[in-house]
Amino acid sequence: MANTRTLDFLDGTHFIVEKDTCRGCFINNVKHPLSELLEPVLEDKAITVRQDAEWPVPGFYIIGLRDHIGTFADIDLKMLQRISIVLHVVRKAMREALGIANVHMFQEEKFVNAHLHIWLLPLWPQVMADHAINPRIYESNIMEYIQLFSFAQEEESIRQCNMALKRYLCSMPLLQDEGFIVP
Repeated sequence: MANTRTLDFLDGTHFIVEKDTCRGCFINNVKHPLSELLEPVLEDKAITVRQDAEWPVPGFYIIGLRDHIGTFADIDLKMLQRISIVLHVVRKAMREALGIANVHMFQEEKFVNAHLHIWLLPLWPQVMADHAINPRIYESNIMEYIQLFSFAQEEESIRQCNMALKRYLCSMPLLQDEGFIVP
């Protein structure tokens, strides 16, 4: 077991995998029974956008690369431009289609086995207020915030966010022109 680890997913499913297995690569490349809520809401041959796989926060999206590329410094400028287009359109869609006014964006470079992705974490005002969570990134506790959401309570909200985001993205000619597919 020392050479394995568990990948946990938002609906309670988990998989025992080799220790160096990347979650992003696992989701992108392996056929396995994951919740339909983790299906991409936008994709092409290089980029995916989907609900965060671990935390059941409605509207918590991940923009990820299919290829295992570690950092922004490792991608070419054309790919950086495509990621920027996706980031812009998805963030706009979060505001206009989902009513999410505030979002924290994160890009983490792990020390080992980094796989480039960008988290777009919605800051739901009522949850923040109910639990006195300060939205300033340096003064807040993001783990405390995301642990307030449970799959049992949020499953339908996640589904609704995914459907609304897909509808919005389908209406964007720029994405179609760029070759993206909204499943």
